[in-house]
Order: sequence, then structure tokens, then C-alpha cells
Amino acid sequence: MFRPTLLTIIVLCAAFRAAAQNVAYSVRPLELSPAGVDFAPMIVDSSLVFASLRERDQLVGYTSEETGSPLSDLYRVRLRNGVPGKPFPFGEEINTEVNDGPAALTDRNKLMCLTRNLKRAREMDGEEGDENIGLFFSEKKDGGWGKVKAFEHNDPAYNVMHAAFTADGSRLVFASDMPGGKGGTDLFITELHGDKWSKPVALDALNSKDNELFPFIDDDGRIYFASNRSGGEGGLDIWCAKANGSAWGTAEVLPAPINSPRNDLGFTCYPGGISGYFSSNRDGDDRIYRFDRFVPLFVDCAVQQENNYCYTFEENASFTERGLPLRYEWNLGDGTIIPGLKAQHCFKGPGEYTVALNLVDTASRSVFFEEGRYKLIIEDIHQPYITIIDSARTGREVRFDAKETYLPELRIADWKWDFGDGAQGEGSNVLHAYDKAGDYTVKLDVLSRPDAEGVIRNRCIARNITVIDRFKDRLDAPVDVEYLAANGETREFTYKTLANDEFQLAVSEGEDVRFSVELLRSRERLDLNDPRFAEIRKYYPVIERYDPVSATYTYSVGEAKNLGELYEVFAKVKQLKYMDAMVMAVEMEKVLDMSQLANLDAQQLNNSVLRVSNVLFATGAHTFEPVFEEQLHQVLRLVNKHSALNLVIEAHTDDQGKTDFNMKLSQRRAQSVTDWFLTHGVAKDRIVAVGHGENKPIAANTDELHRSLNRRVEFRLALDEDQQANK
Repeated sequence: MFRPTLLTIIVLCAAFRAAAQNVAYSVRPLELSPAGVDFAPMIVDSSLVFASLRERDQLVGYTSEETGSPLSDLYRVRLRNGVPGKPFPFGEEINTEVNDGPAALTDRNKLMCLTRNLKRAREMDGEEGDENIGLFFSEKKDGGWGKVKAFEHNDPAYNVMHAAFTADGSRLVFASDMPGGKGGTDLFITELHGDKWSKPVALDALNSKDNELFPFIDDDGRIYFASNRSGGEGGLDIWCAKANGSAWGTAEVLPAPINSPRNDLGFTCYPGGISGYFSSNRDGDDRIYRFDRFVPLFVDCAVQQENNYCYTFEENASFTERGLPLRYEWNLGDGTIIPGLKAQHCFKGPGEYTVALNLVDTASRSVFFEEGRYKLIIEDIHQPYITIIDSARTGREVRFDAKETYLPELRIADWKWDFGDGAQGEGSNVLHAYDKAGDYTVKLDVLSRPDAEGVIRNRCIARNITVIDRFKDRLDAPVDVEYLAANGETREFTYKTLANDEFQLAVSEGEDVRFSVELLRSRERLDLNDPRFAEIRKYYPVIERYDPVSATYTYSVGEAKNLGELYEVFAKVKQLKYMDAMVMAVEMEKVLDMSQLANLDAQQLNNSVLRVSNVLFATGAHTFEPVFEEQLHQVLRLVNKHSALNLVIEAHTDDQGKTDFNMKLSQRRAQSVTDWFLTHGVAKDRIVAVGHGENKPIAANTDELHRSLNRRVEFRLALDEDQQANK
């Protein structure tokens, strides 16, 4: 059977049968490698947890006696901009020698309810096993999952499976063939009272004489489930019912291409329901698919307007008698008093201000007569809002931010970007680099959550950005700008756009940072003997750093505690025609030892270094000695405990021998340690090997004692980009 490498189906169809608006769905498979039989995905932070039948890297594998296939386990895969890394087992505390999964999480992902064979739980008590399945709970404590606890309504006489929590975790919906349903497997609900779950009650409004399975409840209270009842596309189809108080209304089948003639199940979505994942065997084996639901994007985009909080106030006098100590004053409601019948004022921002024109007794400084008052309501323009620098340089990432969007009439679910150069992005805060100089029109389309009828609304805005060729040494040209002054007059001023501005300024002097002059950054690692560094190395050593968050190498010279100390270095760099050079902030690394790890959370571990002694490799060898594995297991436990941490393995040598040989040897050593972590289940996209050779000594290479300090391996830890943004 021909299997396409990419299935993309885009159709126009109603969101539900009662919906008034056409929407587009795109469906494409999530390209997991290696492939497995994957189903029932669940979104957890910036990753997916799913059930899978795939071979595991272990000495003893468990297979089904009936089929000979691997038993199901829970796996996790991290997503970067929707692209999956390498799947890895969820955890030995959860995966066992029986079928494990699917699962559901609640209480900020600290309480799990998973489906598992009853057999193992009974055999642990010395009783005969049973092939039926039940639900089990596990709590996350100290970064690991605790011992599982059986659901009190499990029964070996029937199956209890496929849990789904309500948003507050107080109710649990599951599928079962227990008595009380309409036939086949049905959906039941139970409520948490203290630490006990109430007697399950069948959801008659959702059940049928056929099978209902795999429930999921989104953050708006909608329930999705799979059923093979009539009215769908065939096989199991995904159905949805809107919340109706504490119950649900009539279920409606989701349209194609979400559903297909084969089995479609295990629906999950991001808040707002604009995009998400489900599983299907439409193409043969079960696999996970991503769906995106949207209206036509980037159509009729308005030009972004700037909010103006400046006003002119003017009134004719009703009191004209002279000789008395009386004068008119404007009280503008924000503490500002302006004398006279005419006032110009700029308010700090939106708000409701009570503006009054008063006749004031100047002798007593009290109001003699209130000429008039009214409420001035200042509101931001209802529009998406793009915050970016005015100009950027080619090859440098620019941050695009939508945080100033003001659309109170929309419950925003997603942000879509068109960068004007053929590339697109998603999210309220994204990065993008331009390859070519020019003027680009950036568009931001903001999508609402579906309303009660499934209608999605959107608003689009556009603004320009100028991209400058970073290899050309020229000042930005002056720009003449017209603006409307507070008094209504049109005025002009001139300014120069800069390549970077305060919008991207992240640190300042006095914080735990140092500064260095960045020559360039690259996705690919450069040799320090690269001709581009030839001239500058006559004056300063080039420092190489790797940033695991942006996956880039930076090359810089000089290091100082304050900006002033670096000016001489910066001037020399510019003299040598490094036109794109600029000062960068380097956050100080925290050097830790193994004894500190247990008491630190992921944020505290961010930007830290675990430094390990030189008892690792024989002279000239790149394979480490077995005695070091104990330390590697400590780091492995840390990485498994904090799934948001990336790991950079950096190997260093002393200065004995040739520089090129030391560089290559350190890289082989770093890769050897990296390979160990990969074979122990760490995802490839979480780990990078970097050999620095003799370029980063921590002691003078004057004697054997000090040289031994330089022969080391370091483990540098860094939070992924999503976690950094949430700090």
C-alpha cells in the first residue's frame, strides 16, 4: 500500500452542523522518528505524551503473548515550533511489564490517571492475574512519579479505562463496559469527594448502543470522544458535545478531514481548540496527526495605528468680570492642573478621567465655581498590535511580540504571523531572521476561540520593518516623520532608525552578567582558525560559546564587568572591519557540584554548570572509564526529572600537544559522553556535544596539578525557550 510522506488535507466545512461559518481544517501526520504504533496523545506543556507500541532499548523486552507485538507504554516527545524530537519513555515509575496508557493529567500536571492491565496489580498481592484493564492514579512528587494507586471502582469483571479530567479536576469521565450503560462501552462520570470518588453514573445523553471511548474535556468544558455509532465517516469517529452547565448537550460528529472512513480517536487540543492532535489508522498503522482549524488568514489587513493620548481642551468664558482674584483652570482628572481656557495635555494611557473647568479663587486656592465637567474615556484602538524594532540586520533574529494587542471583544486563541518574506509563524511571541535586505510588510492575524456556534473570528493588522544588509557599513538614513501635535497642528521631526533598540534590551550593568564583543553567531560551528578570525586573533583570543536555547554558536572577544571597559575592544573590532559586531551580555554561569542537585528546581538549575574532574579518559583516548558511569547516572536522573532542561556536554583538555589534536580529541570525548545519554533515552534534541580543546582553561597550565583541572567534562544546563519565557 502506498503511504505518502505527508498527508495534507484542507477543506471548507462547517465547524459543527449548526455552525454558520465555514472554516478550514488542515490535517497532517506528526512525523515521529523512529515510527511506532502511536495513539491517544495528550498535550503536556510544550510536548506530547502518548501511548505507543514500539520496541524499547532494554535488555528484556515485553511482548503480547497473542500478537508477539510490543506492549503499550507511555512515551513523551518534545515539540519545537510544532516539530517533534525523538520520542523517549515517559518514566520507569509509570511504564511496566504490562500495557500502560493512555493517560490524563490534572492539577498542573501533578496528578496522573492512566489505563493499565489489572494483571500486574493483582499479581503483586500474590493473586492470580486478570487480563481486564483498570484506572490507576500517580502523584508527582520531587520531580518523580509516586507509586500507583488503583481506582476504587476497578473490577476484574469488566474494563475501566480512558480517563479524562474536568478542568478543575473534581470530576472524572471514563469509558467502561460496566453495568448501567446502553451497550458496548459507555462513558461514565464520577465526582471527587475528599479523597474518594463517587459511584460512577452513565452519561446517557452521550452514550449509544454502540461503543464510546477515549474521552477528552477541553478548557471550555466541551467533551470529545470516539464512537462507532452511525452518522460518522466510518469506524470510530470523533464526536463533540458542548458543555451545558454541569452536563453536556447533544453530541455532533466532527467533519472530515478530522474523521475518516477508518478509526479516529484520542482527540486533544490546545486552549481555544484552534489546533491540537488526534490519532488515526487511516493510513495503515495507528499514528498521531496534527490538526489546525482556521479561517482565511491575512486578508484585508488594516495598517497598524498608534494610540494617541494627547488632547486639546478649549472653552469660552461665561464669567468675564475683571478686578476679582478669580481665574479659570482645567483639572484634567490625573492630578494635572492647567490655568486658562485652553489646555493641551497628554495622558499616560487609557482610562476614565473626570475633566473639569473651574473658576478658582487664587487667594484661597479653592474652587469658586465649576463651569462644567464631563467624563473623558480614553481607550486603546481595538486592533492587533505588532511590537518590533523599526529596522534589523540580515541574519539576526528579531523578536515579534503581540502582547500589546487590544481586542477585548475577542477571546483570543491563537496568533498567526506572516513575516513578508514567505515565512510564517505562530504564537504571541516569536523569533524570525531575514536573509535579504529590504522593506517587508509584517502581518499579524489574531484568531478568537470558537463561540457557542463554533464560529471563529479574526482580525489582521500590518506594519513595516526595514532589513539592512549587515555586511555593509552604513548608517541608517535620517527619516522625516509627520505627526499630529496635541494642539491639532501637523509637525515634523527627523530621527534615525537603529538596528537594535531598547525593546530587545534584556540586561543592564550591575546585574549578574558580564559583557563581551560579539563578532558573529552561526548555526554551524566554526573553526577558530577560520580566516574570518585571522586579524582579530592577533590582538585578542576568540571565545566560543554555545547557546542551547537558540541552538547557535557565538564568537566574541574581550570580557568585562561593565560596558565602559569594553569600549577600547569594540573600537578595535570596528577598525578591523567587523561591521556587524556589537556588545552582548553574558549571564554568569553558576558552577554546581553533584551534592547540590537534589534541592534545586529547574529555574535554579538554568544556566548552571556541573563540573566533573579529569578521572574520565585514558591519555589520548576518547572512551571514558566505567568508574565515571555513576556520575553520569546522577546527571541522567536530573535530566529525566526536569524535562524542560537542555544539556550541553563540553569537554576540555590541557595545552599539552598540538592545538588541532586537542580540539578533535575533546570533541570525540564530548560525543562519547553524549552517545551514552542517547542510549539511555535522552532525546537527541535535548543534548549537544561541544569540544573546546585547550581554549577554555580554568587554571594555568604550569604544572600537572593545574593541567589536571583543565582536563574536564562540564554539563551545562539551560531551560528551553518556552520555559524561559514563562519565568
